[in-house]
Amino acid sequence: MLNLKKKLILGASSLALLSSVCLYPQNKTSQNSEKSSENKSFSHSIENQIQKTEKESINPKRKEFVENARKYLNEEYSWGGRLTEKNPGIDCLGLIFLAYSETYNMKWTEFSVNPSKIVKKEQLGKPVKGLEGVLVKDIDFSKLEEGDIIYLLTTSKINDTSLAEINKIKYWPWHTGIYSDKKNNLLLHAEPGNKVVESNFKNYLDWKTKAIFVTRIY
Repeated sequence: MLNLKKKLILGASSLALLSSVCLYPQNKTSQNSEKSSENKSFSHSIENQIQKTEKESINPKRKEFVENARKYLNEEYSWGGRLTEKNPGIDCLGLIFLAYSETYNMKWTEFSVNPSKIVKKEQLGKPVKGLEGVLVKDIDFSKLEEGDIIYLLTTSKINDTSLAEINKIKYWPWHTGIYSDKKNNLLLHAEPGNKVVESNFKNYLDWKTKAIFVTRIY
């Protein structure tokens, strides 16, 4: 009887040991899978945080740029801003020069008055992909962001250097402004012969504007 009990105990112990050996690899695999999933989730979280931080480091400057330009709302338009007594007076480029200078603590005299040279030297940001010379009918408004600088283009030759060539046709900038409100689609600009205003951007794409070119500051 005693021997039988010993055999039963040894048999139960062996079964328990065998069970633990068989289950261990399964538990380890499960644990590794969980750890792998946690690592991927953690990496994804870090990546999202980096992207969020990058966006946050960019957006405040563009918002500040817009707010600095808004300070000049209702100021009278003054043709040839660089040549006026105020140096520069408020024409379309003068508004952008002043707001950008205040935002980045730069001298407005460092900018070219030729939009084509401004774009080429990236003095006021880089061209926005998909908006670097696009016909009015093809504008994807979802690509625009607040603080973008928009050059309104025409086929009339204004200076020696065109800003864009679309379908083998050259386009020159006749006016420029700041995309100031994405929700309401507003353009903040010194309107020729008027004053600094914020107007509906779509309404301003009239018969004279054939295309646009957009740059984005960082």
